Amino acid sequence: MRAFLIYSALVVAGLLPVCQATARVNADAVSAYSDTTRQRFIRALDEARHGAFSAQSDLAYDLRNYPLYPYLTAADLQHELARGADGALDTRINAFLADYPDLPPATKLESVWLDDLADRGRWSEVLNHTQGVDTTTARCRAEAARIGMGRGSLANARALYDVGESQPGACDPIFEWLAGQGALDSGLIRSRAHKAILKGDTGLAQYLTGQASGDAPVIQNWLDLTNNPRGLTQAAPGLDDDIAVHVFKRYVLAAPEAAADALPTLVSRFGIDAAGKYEMQRYVALLFAEEHRPEALLWFARVDHARLDQAEDDHALGWEIRAAIRDQRWPLVIAAINALPPAIAQDEEWRYWKARALAATDQADAARAIYRPLAAERSYHGYLAADALDQDYQFNEQRVPDDAAIAARLDARPGYARARELHALGMDSYAYREWQAMMKALPQDEQMQAARRAYEWRWYARAILTLADADYWNDLDIRYPTPYSDDVRAAAAANDLDPAFVYGIVRTESLFQPTVASPVGARGLMQLMPGTAKLVARQMGRPAPSSSDLNDPRENTTLGARYLADMVDDWAGNLALATASYNAGPGKVAQWLPQANMAPDIWIATIPYTETRQYVQRVMSHMTVFQYRLSESITRLNSRIDSVRPAYPNRKTSF
Repeated sequence: MRAFLIYSALVVAGLLPVCQATARVNADAVSAYSDTTRQRFIRALDEARHGAFSAQSDLAYDLRNYPLYPYLTAADLQHELARGADGALDTRINAFLADYPDLPPATKLESVWLDDLADRGRWSEVLNHTQGVDTTTARCRAEAARIGMGRGSLANARALYDVGESQPGACDPIFEWLAGQGALDSGLIRSRAHKAILKGDTGLAQYLTGQASGDAPVIQNWLDLTNNPRGLTQAAPGLDDDIAVHVFKRYVLAAPEAAADALPTLVSRFGIDAAGKYEMQRYVALLFAEEHRPEALLWFARVDHARLDQAEDDHALGWEIRAAIRDQRWPLVIAAINALPPAIAQDEEWRYWKARALAATDQADAARAIYRPLAAERSYHGYLAADALDQDYQFNEQRVPDDAAIAARLDARPGYARARELHALGMDSYAYREWQAMMKALPQDEQMQAARRAYEWRWYARAILTLADADYWNDLDIRYPTPYSDDVRAAAAANDLDPAFVYGIVRTESLFQPTVASPVGARGLMQLMPGTAKLVARQMGRPAPSSSDLNDPRENTTLGARYLADMVDDWAGNLALATASYNAGPGKVAQWLPQANMAPDIWIATIPYTETRQYVQRVMSHMTVFQYRLSESITRLNSRIDSVRPAYPNRKTSF
């Protein structure tokens, strides 16, 4: 209850985002400081942000040794800065930034302070604080300072301007100075518009058209072709090579066959060089392979493979192999994998498919020689290899050892203590930044202990990712935790699903973060879109959930498991198809069905979307580990991913 009161105080004070309003504070998992101390810090932080905090107060004295005390100082300094700076305040801010360069609030404080210094013409201080900082904002502030000191560089200003994307506001004074020097000429504007089109920022290119005077028609022609790529076949010769190639790629997306047929003519008309022709052929081959077109391998045969190999283009090389896999042209699969650059050929995916191709061409001994070491690995392709050999799956569990001396070194790090307290207070955005800054300085042994601690605090996502940063993969307690067990088991049982399957989805979707939201709006443990959640709730006769309701683990898993079960039913129990549908949508999966029955490993390997292909493989692999963690009977991959059929007539889900 006291932990919840701390959390409520943070929300009321405006110190936590509203989207976290259903989260619970983790004070019960971190006991280094009392709830009373944490409540005092919350009160002090609110006072500091409103100008009511005094470093000489009893409250400040009580908190002087609390790890988050620097946050109070940062908030107090920023409030003072908003009221007006002077030399004394500059000195205090400068000293604070020197003492706490990686403190998250210091970043915002420094940004506001540098803007204030610039407004006051304190150019030498601005330059001093931006030297050696490799961000666009810092480079622009530094150049603005040089201009203010009479040492502006036209070359530097042009370099900051001539990029294919909008620049931060700190760059505006430089561009104004550039124009004032008469150096913002039509050629420079054209160059920037050219880069913007190649980066896909047509809005910036259109804006620049209005400034380009004599070159405006050229830029407008580029834009017209970009917006209507079919017009490339009628465009006049003389188009820049890279613009022609860029527009051609858009043409391929709009009309694949017509663009492919027009390629030789376009190369000749625009005098496109060998590098440009290679890009065009590569793009056609890739799209045809991803769309499972039968001509894909013919197009790959035309691509300059010396360029592919030199670039170690694993995406294109991979799709050439996948096209051969889907066509079951096994000798070509073997030859293509043998020709891979060594760094790519050792990937578990290609080791598996080489063995699979060898087995399909009656080279069983050679296939087994590859399968055996692969079957010892805890991975999707490792499990497939074990299936091929009819061997037990290997889990290779080895926990992170508890080391008191290493843990003591970790405890002594201020950033670690701050991250711990921020997480305990539910301020995970700040906790994450503190953690990441600390991790940069940690040796592997401390990273491993840090992962253990994060797991003990129930900060599962940080624990998993920290262990990955430490390149340690065998502590399955940390990497495959089973929180929210009652909710997951109840949701799975209600929908006749294996809880290990639900956990596999949860781990892949959210890394056990109940309040996480994706950029497109998916929320919670199973990353449900609010619209989908409402449709599922209506089917179940439940009230429509709000977006914040989806942050509740029980609500999220109840609705998510029902949606997942609908996918399983639609695809006649095929978990691979159900998993792909959960990620990409059932409509897309229906488009990817084969024309004849297809082995499931082939279908999964040739899913067009990289994200979905990897998602299915991860969920299937994670499900296997969760069966082991939950002491369930292990179901083999080849029993849960059935042969994929051309049609599933009983499909009914309309999502």
